Amino acid sequence: MERMRRSTIREILKITKQPDMISFAGGLPAPELFPLAAFGQALEEALRIDGTACLQYDVTEGYFPLKEFLCEWLGRHGLSCAPERMMLTNGSQQALDLIGKIFLNPGDVVLVENPTYLGAIQAFNAYQAAYSTVPMDSEGLLIQNAEENIRRVRPKFAYLVPTFQNPSGITMTRERRLAFLNIARKRALPVVEDDPYGYLRFSGAAPPSLYSLAKGRGVIYLSTFSKILSPGIRLGFVMAQPEVINALVLAKQAADLQPNSLIQRAVYYYGKNGHLDRHIPMIIECYRQRAGIMLSAMSRYFPASVKWTPPEGGMFVWCRLPKGMSASKLFREAIKAKVAYVAGSVFHAAGGGDQTLRLNFTNSTPEQIEEGIKRLGKVFSEAL
Repeated sequence: MERMRRSTIREILKITKQPDMISFAGGLPAPELFPLAAFGQALEEALRIDGTACLQYDVTEGYFPLKEFLCEWLGRHGLSCAPERMMLTNGSQQALDLIGKIFLNPGDVVLVENPTYLGAIQAFNAYQAAYSTVPMDSEGLLIQNAEENIRRVRPKFAYLVPTFQNPSGITMTRERRLAFLNIARKRALPVVEDDPYGYLRFSGAAPPSLYSLAKGRGVIYLSTFSKILSPGIRLGFVMAQPEVINALVLAKQAADLQPNSLIQRAVYYYGKNGHLDRHIPMIIECYRQRAGIMLSAMSRYFPASVKWTPPEGGMFVWCRLPKGMSASKLFREAIKAKVAYVAGSVFHAAGGGDQTLRLNFTNSTPEQIEEGIKRLGKVFSEAL
């Protein structure tokens, strides 16, 4: 418990409830895109067709027809999987917790990108993990550094967000994915691939997933409906080899018995009726527009000494302030200016990163993005 902390991002969300506050802090999807009518119909269809089964206990692994649909849908996206190698979870965040539960003993090391997803740090901290951090450049994880760390500290597993990484937005190239998998295979290192954003690409060509390149061997793949349907339904999925799925099932049975019976069936009918395939392009087009507006405004309002990485998809822009400036300290000035972001230090498992910050472009209107970046540019310029 001494290592467990409240989520910085969740705490910031309380601040953003203030009137006139423009928030680039949370990783929230655009609520106006939630498919209220179509999902309402799917709920009605589930209750009409499946009746009391929607409200009854069910199997821990998840509703089999939904897993069958998902395997077919993922196959069209280059991911080959069988329902027996899949488990449904209460969002992919639960999968992180369960992975920590089945893999980690106190003091075990997890290899992570630097920076890495804050929610993963929170999940693994509960099992008293230590971290070996590997820096990145615009092409993803630095392979030589990763190999040196693996040889030196012998981590229990590697946790990576290789596509539109949270928080950096960086996508690891195909060449580096193959190189890392080669090292992991030689060292018998399990790899956890967290892919919540991979289906939200609005430019560039998509590299194959680590799971696909490894043909499902040695890689545990996580994803979620939070970004492509709704985060409130709390539904994600894990794909892995049978022995890993079996261990995760045991851990999940002790945690919450099963996923939500009604929601699983509603998502099944929603997807089966083609709504998922029709909905995702709408999300992508909206996020492409909002990312473009944010990047254009940053070019006009931010000082030239502030640098950033333009994303090809996902939900975030990662910024680096000039030497001597602190994103944590400037956060207070930003809040006074009624604009919020997340200081990058919270994403650095081994400390550091105070010159960096993360901006979310999906949960603000074009007008809010323009005004918020203008306010933030003024804060940065006055701090120089």
